[in-house]
Order: sequence, then structure tokens, then C-alpha cells
Amino acid sequence: MQVNLGEKIKELRKRDGRKQEDLAKALGVTAQAVSRWEAGGCYPDMNMIPPIANYFHVSIDSLFGYNNDREEKIREYVQKANRFFIENDSNSTDTSEIINYLKKGLEEFPGEPELMRLLAMALQAKGKKESCKPNMYLEEAATLFERLLKDNNNVIFPLLFTYTSMGDYDKAEKKAKEQPKMEVCREILLASVLDNEKGAKYRGEAVLSLLHELEFILSSAIAHNEKLNASKEGIEILLGVRDLYEKVFGENNYGKFHSDLCMLDLSCANIALRIKDYDRVLVFFDSAYAHYTEHLKCLTDAADGSLESEHYDSPLLTEVKGNNIPVVVCRPEYFKGIVDALPQEIKAQLVANPKYTTLYK
Repeated sequence: MQVNLGEKIKELRKRDGRKQEDLAKALGVTAQAVSRWEAGGCYPDMNMIPPIANYFHVSIDSLFGYNNDREEKIREYVQKANRFFIENDSNSTDTSEIINYLKKGLEEFPGEPELMRLLAMALQAKGKKESCKPNMYLEEAATLFERLLKDNNNVIFPLLFTYTSMGDYDKAEKKAKEQPKMEVCREILLASVLDNEKGAKYRGEAVLSLLHELEFILSSAIAHNEKLNASKEGIEILLGVRDLYEKVFGENNYGKFHSDLCMLDLSCANIALRIKDYDRVLVFFDSAYAHYTEHLKCLTDAADGSLESEHYDSPLLTEVKGNNIPVVVCRPEYFKGIVDALPQEIKAQLVANPKYTTLYK
């Protein structure tokens, strides 16, 4: 530890372009003392450790070289939890085991945001299956999402969903009204006011975010509209959105947004099913499945840590290197609902098709 600490001090000092005398003066010790620390001849008193860490703007763990170990352990917790959500439908699978696992992780790393978010998701899934009131799982999930919301606005939707699952619609409405209007949201502001080298990046991110939200709200609006959710007009509106995706993204490089295309195709398939246009049901089903498998691959790569950063080939998106836009995790159950509603002879063809084997494991 002594040698590592001395080497770390030297590394940080050189990183910041400081001399031994600069550090010594800041700490109230001699330059010779700093020299001995760096040479491994001795090490600082323990009461000197916090000031040294503050001087270099690093944590004490980082000063002792523990950061990599900490990050690796956190990554293990996150990857196992992500793997659980990828491989299981949290709506039907008991999440008790993953809840206990994530709580263990938070005991080891209190306040770690990603562990808190994943735990809140697991608690939310558990709470949705409980009929008791008050629902302690949903209440705990809401508390975690509320804490996270202070620094991460991406959790606003799962927080509102938790409120509505609790039947607390007034709180959900109040919290939603507290959020900024679309024209003053972060993405639009950054895309509008910056014209420097980062401008293209922010404009690309705004395009992605607005396109994703357009897909979500139009699909929801059509699903709740009695006329459109059972008519060719509803399908044509969704296909217009789908066409916009294709023009924005270009040559099939959708990354995690394969999920959006999958959901659009499934929405079209459901409408076609209601109007008994079975030929189009099969076309939309097949397209949805293609996007589902691509989305599943992206999720697997992300969970394994082999996906370094998403990038896109489209001229509008070339400067976008990864993003935090949450997308729906596609599930085999979304397909099974369509298959079960088909006439028996068509259903039998789909089930017998080896292409769709992963849907019926």
C-alpha cells in the first residue's frame, strides 16, 4: 500500500502539472516529505489523506487505487440485474431474488444510482402483482425513484407509472405538471442555442429523443381511440412514423431503437388483426420479429459490456455517440398475444415456423 500510495500521489501530481513544492505548500509539509512519500520511503499520516485527496479532487478510494475494484463490483451487480430483466418478463416472474441481490449491492455501495434504479424497477414489478394496500413494494419503489429524480430526470416516467399503479393519480398529475414544457426541455434548448462543435451532437440527440417520444405518444393515442385502433387509417398514421424512422436512421442501423420499430410493427399488427386483414398481420409480425431479435442482441451486448457506445451512420446522427433515452424492452409475450388471437390455421403456421422458435421456448 505504501508504494502504491506514493506512486499514486506522484501520478496525480504530474497529471496536474504540479511540483512537489506545490503539494508540500498546500499541505503544510516540506518538499522532502513529499519526495519521501513518492519514493516509498514513508507514507503520510492518516490525517493527511483527506487533504491530499481534496487537493487532487479525487476520492480517498481512488487515492489508494480502489476505484477499479469498486467499479468492477458495481458492474457485476448491474450486469446480473440487467441480465435478469432481459431474460425474464418482470410482469410474470417473481423479482424477490433480484430485489434481495440489489439490496445487498446497495449495502455494499450505498446511494449508487444505477443500483437504486434497478432495485426500484424490481420493486415496481413486484408491487404490481400485489393487491395489498398500502403496497410496501410500490411505496419503496416510489421513494427510490423520487431520490433519483433529483439528479436523473429519466426516471420521471417510471415514477409516474409507480404512482398510477398505487392509484395515486393526483400525485402523478401534480408531478407531471412540475416538469418543463416540451419547448424548454434540455434537448431542444441545447439543439437550438449551440452552434459550436457540439451543436451537431445535440441536434442529433434532440432528433432521436423527439422521434422516440412521437412514436410513444402516437401509438398510445391511436390505441385509446376507438375509431383509429380498428381502421386502416390508424395503420397508415403509424406507418408514416415508421417511414420517418427509416429516413432519419438510414440503412437499418437503429441500435436500441430497433425496439421502437418493433413496437410500431406490433401496433400495426394488432390493428390489422382487429380488421381481420391477416395477410398484413403476418407482414407486420415478421417485421416486428426481425427488429425484436436485433434489439435483443443490443441488450445482450450492453449487459455483457461488449457494446462500447452506440453510433449511427445517418448524416443527422453521426455525431451522436450513445444516449440515455430509455426504450421499451421487447418481450415474447407481445407476440404471443397476437398469435393467440389468429385463426387456428394461421396460428399453426406461425408456431410451426422454426424462424420464431425463440418466441415459444
